[in-house]
Amino acid sequence: MRDVLLLVHFLGLVLGAGSGFALFFIGHLAQRWPAEARRETMVRLFALRYASYVGLLLLVLSGSALLRPYSTQLAQMPWLWVKALAVTVIVICAVFGIWRMRQVPQQPAALLRLPILGKVSLAASVLAILAAVLAFS
Repeated sequence: MRDVLLLVHFLGLVLGAGSGFALFFIGHLAQRWPAEARRETMVRLFALRYASYVGLLLLVLSGSALLRPYSTQLAQMPWLWVKALAVTVIVICAVFGIWRMRQVPQQPAALLRLPILGKVSLAASVLAILAAVLAFS
């Protein structure tokens, strides 16, 4: 069962962090493109955020199940707490991102906050991956 959970966890990592990284870097590079091309490309690629949400859900569910054997040792695993904190930040960014997207029809300026959430989420993703490696190495 642990192997299946690890497979699901890494699939979630690929979906969640992979699509998040892709959106971040494409968004950064798109600033150099003409405005119309940038807008059209970003609108088309924005569907990748759903892959990111699915990946995050898989990570949280499988990660929770994978932590069960370590429940008695959690106090001695500070890097695991750092990882949990980073994942919490990512979840908060995702919730705020969904909330901001729902505000766009009434307030188009809500889109301006999404890059900030993306940067925070990217930094938290890198921290979570680093903390996971350090926690289990």
